[in-house]
Amino acid sequence: MNKADELVMMEVQCFLTEDEKIDRGGDLAGHVRMVELLTGEKKEKVAAYKTKIDAHTLDAVHLSAALQNGYEYRSVECRRVINFQLRIVDFVRVDTGELVLSRPMDIGEAQESMLTGKARE
Repeated sequence: MNKADELVMMEVQCFLTEDEKIDRGGDLAGHVRMVELLTGEKKEKVAAYKTKIDAHTLDAVHLSAALQNGYEYRSVECRRVINFQLRIVDFVRVDTGELVLSRPMDIGEAQESMLTGKARE
């Protein structure tokens, strides 16, 4: 064989046999299932990261507000002090003795004073 008759490999159009069509169809279905599976996993991971990002963003917003305002709200043990004569309820911090809230008695508290007779004292 001379150089003019050299064998070479080329990509050429070949019509699929029925068996090849069935094989390719099975391969296609497998790849489509894998794409769907991976897409679902991606959505789960994106949702998990979004949740983490949102949590850190919320913490950053709260910290920023605390720094800007110079205060933050915390759960602190307080003593409820009912003054039946003045018909008010005071809330005093146990740790500092600071009065944090003073409000009028509500109906239930006023009725309590009538039932226990404390209003007369």
